[in-house]
Amino acid sequence: MNVKHALGLAAVAIAVVALVASGAAVGGVAGQDGPPATPAAYYGQVTLTDGGDPIDGVTVEAVVDGEVRDSIETDADGSFGGSGAFDEKLTVEGPVDGDVTFRVADADAGTAAWESGANEEVALELDEAPAPDDGSDSSDDDPGDGSGSTGDGAPGGGGSGGAPGGDGGVDTPDAPGDTDAPDDEPTDEPSVEVPEGATAVAGETATVEAGPDGTSSVAFAGETGVEGIEFDGAVEGDVSVTELDAAPESTGQPPGAGVSTVEISVPEAARNSPATIRTRIGADRLEAAGADAEDLRLSRHSEGEWQALETSVVERDGDDVVLAAETPGFSVFAVSAVSQPEAAITVDAGESGEAAPGETVTLSGVGSSDEYGEIVAYDWDVDGETAAGSVTETTFSESGEYDVELMVTNDAGETDSTTATVTVESAGASGPAGASPVEELGLFSPRTLGAVVGALVLALLVVATVRRADR
Repeated sequence: MNVKHALGLAAVAIAVVALVASGAAVGGVAGQDGPPATPAAYYGQVTLTDGGDPIDGVTVEAVVDGEVRDSIETDADGSFGGSGAFDEKLTVEGPVDGDVTFRVADADAGTAAWESGANEEVALELDEAPAPDDGSDSSDDDPGDGSGSTGDGAPGGGGSGGAPGGDGGVDTPDAPGDTDAPDDEPTDEPSVEVPEGATAVAGETATVEAGPDGTSSVAFAGETGVEGIEFDGAVEGDVSVTELDAAPESTGQPPGAGVSTVEISVPEAARNSPATIRTRIGADRLEAAGADAEDLRLSRHSEGEWQALETSVVERDGDDVVLAAETPGFSVFAVSAVSQPEAAITVDAGESGEAAPGETVTLSGVGSSDEYGEIVAYDWDVDGETAAGSVTETTFSESGEYDVELMVTNDAGETDSTTATVTVESAGASGPAGASPVEELGLFSPRTLGAVVGALVLALLVVATVRRADR
């Protein structure tokens, strides 16, 4: 064997090793796991089937297998969400095996296929516009009959027409047969009118008593949850408390999980008088709301919105709790359970888990949660740029690590923030294990380097052996 022949054998050995290493590198890439599914986003318009008129002020729900995944309200032209990166949209986490159904006013208005990362416009149609809930069937058919639908504590005590002379009954002025008091005599008793969309389930009236220090107070017998009211100043006359079965149409639902709703009527001169309200919440109501006593808050509806009042637990009586809250005036009040939301960020930066400069990165906050209520706002800070919506997209022009911040706000006005880091690397840079480019695995993996070094050592041994034989 001469030197030329030996060198040829060495070259063949090197080529074989290189082919084996290349196959191993390609096989390593093929065996990588796929990326996680990206939420699908939807936006569009709700119109009438006949005529195409837009339907505004209705809630659109995205439903999968009977479960509501997200909801959004239409604006004046029937539109919900938008196509822009920072526009709010209906988002559905996946994967989803089948279609997403869009429901409006308890009616199916359309469907769309679920696709990871989709940003799809959908046109939804209803045969007729949803009828507004005017509350006409709540009490109009049988006003003030005291039929006993609530059992104990209800006005009238369960007797037809109400029992005359009962303590603490709700005096509904327009009830048929209500002739206990003459209409032509003035009275200090406040006028009690049950708001539309709600029904009175209990109530009582008591007279304010003056205190020694210029204050005044009123105590109730326990027909409603309100035990008493302490006014900061002098108030004269009667105060009525009416417990309602639901929040009135004029107020909408209170924040969080509702526990009780009452309307407190005071003499006109005391309507804006500061006071402290004591309210008892029974263990059965706490259990029904799934709430902790420390999470209870009294809110007052004023100037078109629910306003939170400073509330504290001042007494525990067995499993019952007594709350005290300061109010600047009187109207409709609600006790509800509220808590701080929990913000969460999901980053989708492509198959490798890292984004390249200029590559779209999807940021999702749909994993955020609230124990009692719902999240009503998502606010992003992405490398100094702001955005809104449960899902947003962005790009980064240069390599590096970038912090993104999400702040969520729930329907009680409580907020929470969290941050996540997005890694941006240029093509060819080292990435996470199992996510490196093919060229890196083929040329620089430990397995490949070992094979190449072995081939070179073999070639040198062959050359040395041939030279020794020729001497």
